[in-house]
Amino acid sequence: MNMNKHQKHMTGFSLVELMVVVFIIGLLVSIAYPSYVNQVTGAKRSDGQIGLMNASQSLERCFTEYNAYNHANCGFAATSPEGHYAIATVSAATTFTLTATPQATQVDPLCENLTLTSAGVQGETGAGTVDDCW
Repeated sequence: MNMNKHQKHMTGFSLVELMVVVFIIGLLVSIAYPSYVNQVTGAKRSDGQIGLMNASQSLERCFTEYNAYNHANCGFAATSPEGHYAIATVSAATTFTLTATPQATQVDPLCENLTLTSAGVQGETGAGTVDDCW
């Protein structure tokens, strides 16, 4: 069975077509992935903010009951709700400063540590500003 040129049917993709598709996929990934990482980091940062707010509310309830933030019965969770941040306090009878430190699952160079004081002052350490982090 001899087939001439007009009877041959080409099937499959050429290398050029395949490379164009690979290039387009790579371009889309290079645009979408950084945005995805920023969204995930922001969501984890929100977990730290929630942890600080929960701890602050616990300390305020304690102050209402015992008239001191550093009373022995005053306690709060040592981690944020999802566990992305460790929550620590430095407290005196009438003031406190809470600090949320990122754990291994949360790498955030923009906002390394988040802070909250008894006066409601929000702070951060890192390359970002308070507006970026809160």
